[in-house]
Amino acid sequence: MSFGKEWMRRLVYQQQRAHFDDELDDEIRFHLETRADELEKIGMSGALARAQARKEFGSTLRMREDTRAAWQFHWLEDLAADLRYAARAFRRNPGFALTAVFCLALGTGANIVIFGLTTAFLFSQPSCRNPETLRAIRISGSSAAPVPAWRFLRDAHVLDGLAGEVEESESNWRNGDDTSRLWPMQVTDNFFDVTGIPVALGRPIRLGASDEIVLTDRFWHGRLGADPRVLGKSLVLDGKPYTVVGVLPPDHHTLFGFGLSPDLYMPVSSDKEYVSLYARVPSGISKKEIVDRLTVACHELDRVQPQTGNSKQSWATNIQVTSLTGMDRFQGDPMILSFAAFFALLTTVVGLVLLIACANVASMLLARALSRSHELAVRLSIGASRSRIVRQLLAESFLLAALGTAVGLCLNLAFGAFLSRFNPPIPIPIHLRPAPDWRLLAYALAIVFATTLIAGLIPALRATRTDANTALKQGAPQILARRWSLRNALVAGQLAVSIVLLSAGFVFVENLVKAATVNPGFDLEHTVWVFMRLVPAKYQQPEKIQLRASQGLDALRQLRGVQSASVAEAVPLNFNITIGGAIKPDNANDATRAVYRYNRVGVDYFRTMGIPILRGRGFTSSDRQGAPAAVILNESLAHKLFPTGDPIGHTIQTFDKEPRTVIGIARNSKYATLTENNMPALYEPFQQDKNPRFDLQFMVRLPEINGGLLRRIGKTLGTLDPAASIEVKPMKQALGLALLPSRAGAAILGSLGVLGLLLAAIGLYGALAFLIASRTREIGVRVALGATRADVVRFVFSQSLPLAFAGTAIGLLGAIFAMRPLAFFLVPDVTPAAPLIYLVVLGVFALVTGAATLAPAMRALRVEPIAALRYD
Repeated sequence: MSFGKEWMRRLVYQQQRAHFDDELDDEIRFHLETRADELEKIGMSGALARAQARKEFGSTLRMREDTRAAWQFHWLEDLAADLRYAARAFRRNPGFALTAVFCLALGTGANIVIFGLTTAFLFSQPSCRNPETLRAIRISGSSAAPVPAWRFLRDAHVLDGLAGEVEESESNWRNGDDTSRLWPMQVTDNFFDVTGIPVALGRPIRLGASDEIVLTDRFWHGRLGADPRVLGKSLVLDGKPYTVVGVLPPDHHTLFGFGLSPDLYMPVSSDKEYVSLYARVPSGISKKEIVDRLTVACHELDRVQPQTGNSKQSWATNIQVTSLTGMDRFQGDPMILSFAAFFALLTTVVGLVLLIACANVASMLLARALSRSHELAVRLSIGASRSRIVRQLLAESFLLAALGTAVGLCLNLAFGAFLSRFNPPIPIPIHLRPAPDWRLLAYALAIVFATTLIAGLIPALRATRTDANTALKQGAPQILARRWSLRNALVAGQLAVSIVLLSAGFVFVENLVKAATVNPGFDLEHTVWVFMRLVPAKYQQPEKIQLRASQGLDALRQLRGVQSASVAEAVPLNFNITIGGAIKPDNANDATRAVYRYNRVGVDYFRTMGIPILRGRGFTSSDRQGAPAAVILNESLAHKLFPTGDPIGHTIQTFDKEPRTVIGIARNSKYATLTENNMPALYEPFQQDKNPRFDLQFMVRLPEINGGLLRRIGKTLGTLDPAASIEVKPMKQALGLALLPSRAGAAILGSLGVLGLLLAAIGLYGALAFLIASRTREIGVRVALGATRADVVRFVFSQSLPLAFAGTAIGLLGAIFAMRPLAFFLVPDVTPAAPLIYLVVLGVFALVTGAATLAPAMRALRVEPIAALRYD
């Protein structure tokens, strides 16, 4: 019989065991009755005939067992029996079982939550047809290509299909009298045909359509109230009506991934847009063949549509092809790699938490095995092999691990429900929806087996190493008073790891406090950020944008209560422009290479933001189009370019611009992150910008910020252009993105540190409680001989303090080295090796250690000498 048929036969038996047993009983009965009839025919009486038939047949029980053995999975039957025995044992000792499951649930729950978050962010499966044959394409070393280039490559038919999407896009939605900003995904008209993204309601955008949109389920429910008649409804986006033709499923994931969640999909609005390219490739084709095909097509594209501007390199240079799933998507992108490193750090941290939980359970199993030494000795003496008992003990560990992981999965479901309603304070629409899938279940199963071995193997081996004769002669398990037993080493290890986790948590808590109070170099208390997005179709001429900015500033300055107002291209700590290149001062022979922040700002910007001009002057209305090019440097860039002289009146020149005169030196401030320190920066006049953005960023200075004045500011700008979307917020509320790393680190690492400390405290308490229980007779003897209550308490603390000191010393040494990589995420005022942090950690640790020791000490004080001397 083939292997497959054999397994199928055994599986069928598992489903029809009762029917099989009935048939087996009937067959045995038939054989016995047939033989008894034969014996009766030759003259034997009925009773003797039946007895002789049973004698000849042999043991019916053995026959049943041998017959069933041909149909059973022996290991599965044995495992089921072991698990039933373990469940009965845990029912007799529910306190032990609940404590062990609780510890493992905390450890496994943290691991499953972080794994689910990691897969949802880094490894989400795109919602499309056959994602394994979709590839992300880069040409000319860029992540996006202009629409005409996409159209040429599409018509060249080098692959099975080529579509594009604009992954960073905004649109103004006019809903009645209100205008709000949306985050659409602009796509080419063949996007849904090439990708095969499913639509839950309606249909996708058709080929050639320019006025159809598909909504995401989140936008449909959150902004349109899940209107069942949404299909055919018209939404006015950027002044143009679009017809809703479809709604995506709730579990939709974009091709880009990383939690990007647009409000809707709409056709690309202009040939000036740059789209990210996604290709459907033939099955089985290699990456080299794809690159070769694209290279030929891009050389032809160079001939018909050569690149213009500063970069005139060939379209065929640096062609990259990456998968949409797996590790391949991380290649060559430092931002993605930094996210991957962050999640790797989190995985390491929660792995340490799981190790603490496993050490806790291992310590409990060691204590339980010592208390069961007589039972195990009896089983060994009557013929049970050591491997059989080890397997039974591992089955108990497996049951604990399975129950703990099941609780951890429930915690993950609760966390996923919370996260699906959480909107992070960042300027791009990120919406994570971690949900159980085969990867999470496989990871949970791996955790079960790993936890079983880590927590259960050593206790099982130690428990079966006891000599059976010695154990049977003892009326009760005798515990040697060894200072450094395996259980004590596990407890010390738990304490050490918890010190490391708690130190990391306190570092990020301090970082959050310092980040929230750090001086960013500009005024947060009296500054308001007003975002005004203009409809691009109405402002194709740069002069119109400049005019609207000027009108907006005039309207704001006329409002009562407004001290000053200005405009900027980039808002500090929310959006930054970083430039790297050579800058040549007029008094130097050689250019200086520098990486610096860049911003275009209007008149009164420095006064509005509260950034002092240290020398020279700020921009004025005279710094406009046609006037000499002017520039303001911050202290760091001024010192870098002019280390010995005064920069005022000198000119600087970069590779792409005319010489610009330095008219002022501004004080250093924060531009991109709160962790940067003395970053060089360069400012140019907003009025001299020949290609201003459609997003106008107004900065307004108020003597006091109140809701009424903020509403008047929004209403005032809204009257200038009702089609523009306007958002008004105080600068203190606009620091969500800058504070996000500190908040995330404080919340995650702080929670994990407290969790690790809780588990370590449980482990210390368990070790001491077991010690007191096992040495009750000794304590009674001490009290009978005159030991005072202080002596008893001193005895208990003499057992806990060495463990605490050992764990503290190892933990502090590990924390000093482990904290160094965290310096990258911290503001300049916070150092990972600050003594105050470790003093706080030691203080908390001392309190927890004292609390964990106090309960066993109180139990020891209640020991009565007479009862203790009879204790067995």
